[in-house]
Amino acid sequence: MNYNLSEVKDKNSWNNFLTENNFEFISFLSSWEWWKFQVLVWKKVIRLWIYHKGTLIWLLPLIVNKAKRWTYLFAAHSPMILGNYSFFEVINWLIEEIKEIWKIEWADFIRFNSPVKNTKSNKSDFKKLGFINAPMHEHAEDTHILDLTKSEDELFNNTKKGDRYYINRAKKEWVEIVKWNKKENIDKLKKMHKKHSEKVWYHAFSDDFIDNLYECFWDNITTIWTNYNWLTESILMTIKFWTSCVYYIAASDIVNHKFSPNYLCQWEAIIDAKNKWCTTYNFWWVSPDNNPKHPIAWVTKFKRKFWWQDYNLLHAQDLPLTNKYWFNYLIETIRRKKRWYYYKKPC
Repeated sequence: MNYNLSEVKDKNSWNNFLTENNFEFISFLSSWEWWKFQVLVWKKVIRLWIYHKGTLIWLLPLIVNKAKRWTYLFAAHSPMILGNYSFFEVINWLIEEIKEIWKIEWADFIRFNSPVKNTKSNKSDFKKLGFINAPMHEHAEDTHILDLTKSEDELFNNTKKGDRYYINRAKKEWVEIVKWNKKENIDKLKKMHKKHSEKVWYHAFSDDFIDNLYECFWDNITTIWTNYNWLTESILMTIKFWTSCVYYIAASDIVNHKFSPNYLCQWEAIIDAKNKWCTTYNFWWVSPDNNPKHPIAWVTKFKRKFWWQDYNLLHAQDLPLTNKYWFNYLIETIRRKKRWYYYKKPC
């Protein structure tokens, strides 16, 4: 097939490949900085180029995830392939090529969280190559994306009337907006994030996790929060990569429910991203439907109030390599069912 594989150690070449090609879906999880972050959390990263007749066509980063009972290779929002090449033809070739890697790492399975749409055709093509649905997600698959090429007035008017009221009311009440990646403010984000997670029952990111994000993405992270009567009621963090901005971590401790500073805080984050020449604002993870029983239904309802469209990636796909995989499959399936997660079927 005239493909060949090589390892990459150059940040600029890596990020330039991502930013110079017109990929339909892109996020900071594909960036060099994200793989630098993985190294900081003590994970091994293998960064691979794929060439076709001397032309660079594909980018594949692999994380070696080692658990107590199994090891697996994981690609987050990748591989990234140029549109005029067959995604699944290259994956078919790749499986054979990376056998040496998974033998060296003693991997029990390979997991792709690929940037391909959630269609029956894509699911069928993965199945033909021996892949099955992963029992659990690892990153955002169902996302909500705002088109920032619209004017500020259009973006505001597309927000529901009641929510526009909250934004305008917060401004009239002189709610203070602050944007600053200062240490004490990062500490405030960590503290409020942990407190908020305990209140709404989700797993919080650790302090080290958040600190490492700031270390790797510092120039592209924006911390925004709202103060009212000297109290911080809402805080969030966005991560920008190229023309995409992701709303990644947030927390709130609302006292003034009459105008809920959450809405103004989110609106300011959207306008900040637009002013930094982003074309999309990604609200990140949302539930696959409007079922109020889904574990993240509460935050999904808030995100979809900023109207545009959902973007659904195919659910993570696993390629079993050893019998140990099935033990992992059982454990993750039990975890998923306990947490009431389910995923959108391909269409």
